[in-house]
Amino acid sequence: MGYEAKCRARVDDGSGTVREADATVLLETDELIVRGEARIRIPRASIQRVASRAGVVTVTSPQATVSLTLGDGAEKWQKKLLEAPKRLIDKLDVKQDAKVWLWRVDDEALAAAVSERTPNVLRGSSASGCDVVFVGVDAERDLARIDRAANAITDSGAIWVVHRKGPAGVADTTIFARAKRLELAYTKVARVSATHTAEKLVRPVAARARK
Repeated sequence: MGYEAKCRARVDDGSGTVREADATVLLETDELIVRGEARIRIPRASIQRVASRAGVVTVTSPQATVSLTLGDGAEKWQKKLLEAPKRLIDKLDVKQDAKVWLWRVDDEALAAAVSERTPNVLRGSSASGCDVVFVGVDAERDLARIDRAANAITDSGAIWVVHRKGPAGVADTTIFARAKRLELAYTKVARVSATHTAEKLVRPVAARARK
């Protein structure tokens, strides 16, 4: 999940027109996003300088100079912007040598990251005793895949439900409702790519005892 704040944003992209407006600002794994009338996206890899003064964080990049009036949160944002982005595989909590099932997930970068972390990767149509299952859910008709994933994990295992963002994908509330039926709890969300996100589901301790 990204870092988010509402603040006043000032964007100078060198076009001769400086835009300033109230904005929602998000710091994702690989980009800084300013939403609203002063909208812009800055790749984190392109950020050249981050400075903080009197509650204002200024981010300098080839795309634009962005000033964010964050008040008391300015120093925290400066620190986050200066940190090296956390790798996706670490955000997904995949441990060394974990047993992982990749099922109906068509994302080459994710598959490569998982295979780099552990050699125990399954790609068939069934699995059992898994520490982590990544399952793709493209439409509501695919929700039954979560049921099969739940049967494939250990008591302490986790399921990542990978789905498309926005109205074209399955709503997270629909996924949560299915999880509740299966006595699974939602604990985390992660951005998988520009088009896909994933929700983490686990079996609560009380449900493990009943099982």
